[in-house]
Amino acid sequence: MKKLVVKIGSSVLTLDNGKPDPVRFKAFAKDVSRVIDRGYAVVVVSSGAIAFGSSLAGASLAPDSIAHKQVLSSIGQPLLINAYTDSFRPYDRIVTQVLLTHEDFMDRQRYLNARRSMDLMLAQGFVPVVNENDTIAVDEIKVGDNDTLSAMVAAMISADRLIILSNIDAIFDKDPYRYHDAKPISEIQHIEQYKSFDEGKSRYGVGGIRTKISAARQLARMGISTTIANGRTDGIVTKLVDQFAQGNGAGIGTTVVASQRRISGAKKWVSLLLKSSGIITVDDGALSAVHKNKSLLAAGILGTSGTFKQGDVVSIADARGREIGRGISNYSVTEIGMIKGKKSSQINGSLGYSKGDEVIHRDNLILTASSSAPGRGE
Repeated sequence: MKKLVVKIGSSVLTLDNGKPDPVRFKAFAKDVSRVIDRGYAVVVVSSGAIAFGSSLAGASLAPDSIAHKQVLSSIGQPLLINAYTDSFRPYDRIVTQVLLTHEDFMDRQRYLNARRSMDLMLAQGFVPVVNENDTIAVDEIKVGDNDTLSAMVAAMISADRLIILSNIDAIFDKDPYRYHDAKPISEIQHIEQYKSFDEGKSRYGVGGIRTKISAARQLARMGISTTIANGRTDGIVTKLVDQFAQGNGAGIGTTVVASQRRISGAKKWVSLLLKSSGIITVDDGALSAVHKNKSLLAAGILGTSGTFKQGDVVSIADARGREIGRGISNYSVTEIGMIKGKKSSQINGSLGYSKGDEVIHRDNLILTASSSAPGRGE
């Protein structure tokens, strides 16, 4: 069973007054149902709750602060899920609601529970509609935008592809609203070359071109491709599925091609997290070792910061403070403070016990794309 995550933006689902567009909902449900009938499992990551809440609350509650947006989301979320439920009913599709925060991804057990639940929903032929739990999410546990959330969900369920539907036809080489000679980019093979885009976004959305590129970049590192297209194109999901089946990356929209083989297991979970629990600073010798796919040992550790325990995800930083990777620590911050700079044979003598030679095992460690080993330049 092939899995698709389809992120659809507020600009696609709303009328000019911010209310739900019933025509667009019905067309989208028909389109997705057709794809499911062809053997695909589809998860929908949907914006729209804040916009729909605004249309109901009126001018008395503008989406100009986090608190207001949280209240508007609580008003609009039932409208959003009801619109999906009504739209999919003619196709005998059961819609499920999934509300997540970054904390659900950060805690490994909660992450695994969410993944199992989503897999069961898809196996039953249901249509999960995912949104961030804006009503309770604060900055510390907030994903921040649905482009990023859709990438995290796609990685969680090991999707075959992420589709981001917005009000743009494709990614352009420059702003098409400002430059008449702007040209659409049909395929991006090296996403790291595209790091600067304008921050155009809709009134109710919190993302823009940059968040879409960021989401696609995150997935490309995990071996999952992303296609960005216009959600108002009739039958867009079906058309894209046909395009994928023909093996044609170029065509409708912009496809960001996965840059490497898929990663799995703990490395994928580490890659998903937007925040780490602490920092382990390493010397050049350890930096060189992890770049050669070796584990991080106590001997190469210079120091730590933050508070973390065994099993938490921590950042690995060089002596200049630049993050060069992330991994799951086998030791707590207190324990590392007692064994840093020491040989593996000295761990037991320092602690009175040993949890292994590796502070972070190579199977639980992933490098960031921007990192470079000593001698390879900045």
